[in-house]
Amino acid sequence: MALDLRHLRAFLVLGNELHFGRAANTLRIAQPALSKTVQQLESEIGAPLLTRTTRRVELTEAGKVFLTEISGIAGQIDLAIAKTRKAARGLQGELRVAYTDFAINGKLPEFLRDFNLAHPDIHLDLIFMPTVRQHVAILQNSIDIGFMYGEFDHQSTNSLVFDENEYVVVLASDHPLAKNETLTLTELKDEKFVFGTGDSWVVFRQQVFAKCRARGFFPDIALEATNSDGIFGLVIVGAGVAIYSSCIGNMARHGVAVRPLSDLPEKLPISAVWDRSNRSKVLSTFLKHLRNHRRGLGAGE
Repeated sequence: MALDLRHLRAFLVLGNELHFGRAANTLRIAQPALSKTVQQLESEIGAPLLTRTTRRVELTEAGKVFLTEISGIAGQIDLAIAKTRKAARGLQGELRVAYTDFAINGKLPEFLRDFNLAHPDIHLDLIFMPTVRQHVAILQNSIDIGFMYGEFDHQSTNSLVFDENEYVVVLASDHPLAKNETLTLTELKDEKFVFGTGDSWVVFRQQVFAKCRARGFFPDIALEATNSDGIFGLVIVGAGVAIYSSCIGNMARHGVAVRPLSDLPEKLPISAVWDRSNRSKVLSTFLKHLRNHRRGLGAGE
């Protein structure tokens, strides 16, 4: 006879109660059935686990050892069952979340912190990924949700605007134009520019280039950097000015001046995008929290 969970649970309850009647009630089985289960267990182990008299039940030395050992096993089984049930409800598991520079420097960290507090058993695998790579990753199911610049209009995806910022220009703090409280994109036409590289910042570059062309010039790109820190570093040393998002206001930066661009009233959207065919329960939990977050922001505005 092979032991199963029924035998272990029966002995665990009886070993703690040391009373067949109470143990049978707890297990919701008849007392003769409990006696038979314990007899099967003793037969399989090959040693008596209990001593029985008309008045009392006691554990043998072998029974004490067996009770101690299976108590840990029972705890692990209960934990496994609880975790499995939570996973089935989307309250435990892992979610792959991609983000861009603009997203992680905006409202995303606060939102992710709140989500972690609300759902500590869901692990967020955070992956830095430029917008164009997120497009591919979502379609290939290598990420579950992406926080990217702009919109991704594709028949297989859903999205919502998560954050919005304004266009700003970032200059060295000693740049002559830094004395102005606001600037226009047209005023920058004769400046050298610093941009993110074409492979990583292509969507943002295309947007800015289009706005420059609408004003009769194309930016003179002096140098490029792969990330925001590189862009700011090049600005600080005087390599050029940079068009960026107002989310820079959330970062402590020395040596730069940030000025709004009054002729660019358009917003820079950060969109949350996911594959609509993704049936992950954890993703559903995340999206519910995300939508509640957005409703809360709308109510506050």
